[in-house]
Amino acid sequence: MFNLLVDIINIAQKEANMEEFGLDRFRNIGKFVFNCEVITPMFLGGADTQNTELRESSFKGVLRFWWRALCGSSDIKEMRRKESEIFGSTEKKSNISIRVETKSKPKEENLPKGEIFKVFSKSKNREFRLGVIDYLAYGFYEYKKEVRSNVYIRHFFDSKSEFSLNLIFDKEYENEILTSLYFLTNYGGLGSRSRNGFGCFSIHEDLKIDKPDFKNKDMLSFTAFSKSSKLFVFNTHDKWVDALSEIGMAYREARLSLENKHNFEKRGMVAKPIEAKYENIPPHIKNGRHAKSYFLHVSKTKDGKYQGQILYLPYKHKEREYFNVYDEMNKTIEKKAKEVKHEF
Repeated sequence: MFNLLVDIINIAQKEANMEEFGLDRFRNIGKFVFNCEVITPMFLGGADTQNTELRESSFKGVLRFWWRALCGSSDIKEMRRKESEIFGSTEKKSNISIRVETKSKPKEENLPKGEIFKVFSKSKNREFRLGVIDYLAYGFYEYKKEVRSNVYIRHFFDSKSEFSLNLIFDKEYENEILTSLYFLTNYGGLGSRSRNGFGCFSIHEDLKIDKPDFKNKDMLSFTAFSKSSKLFVFNTHDKWVDALSEIGMAYREARLSLENKHNFEKRGMVAKPIEAKYENIPPHIKNGRHAKSYFLHVSKTKDGKYQGQILYLPYKHKEREYFNVYDEMNKTIEKKAKEVKHEF
């Protein structure tokens, strides 16, 4: 029986030409190839274009995150055991192998500004006009005095870039892996600033999955779907930049409505660290770490339009003020949204 299994695996390796995947790790092999399209600019690696690539480890990391958001439980020990079975750990090999083949080259150029808003600089005693795309992409550019503008210093895969995703895994975990991929493509993204709406991508093929039901699921101690999750859906647009601008402005307005300018306590509840020039930011906010519970995302509709959405995934928090702050944010965002969904 063992020799027969080895023969089958060897044949599969030759036909698929994927020896590097280590097919001998799998008992019942599932193989999928997906053709993907980048929707919003995808920032990967650093300033060196040679490091701007879709890596297996990065892809596996975001799949692991969405798996945990979907399948995680309050039994942390059991959850980690199951997670290690699928995605691997320092002591155990992964039951999923990924290969990504890019069909486009990364770029290094400025992004469109998107919707413009005005800010007042106290230090310079003057008003500035800024684009919401720069607001969302903070850290990807530097201000150049000679051109009097922000200049992007990070390479990215532009909208409409294409890549293929090859997955091989033990079929025992097929629904969990494909469901994680579905939620990644519909609510998340790849690369830096994915929670700000960058790195969104679509899959041309249909994913056949059994969607989980979160109606009776309580919040967990980490970011995960629950009965308290919400999806704010916005309007459709002809360009990705307009869709991202709309949700970016809604998020910015909600965040700034929490407290007066130059105060950061409530905004620190939303996300930290917070960096701002010429501002006296408390050390626990400036140096702390806490990812926001919002996921900005742009999808491409079947008729070729672009639609923005904001996913809210709260988690248990010891401070009641955390929920008060997010309740305030949600009320502001809801006023801007086209509809609010509670089912996914």
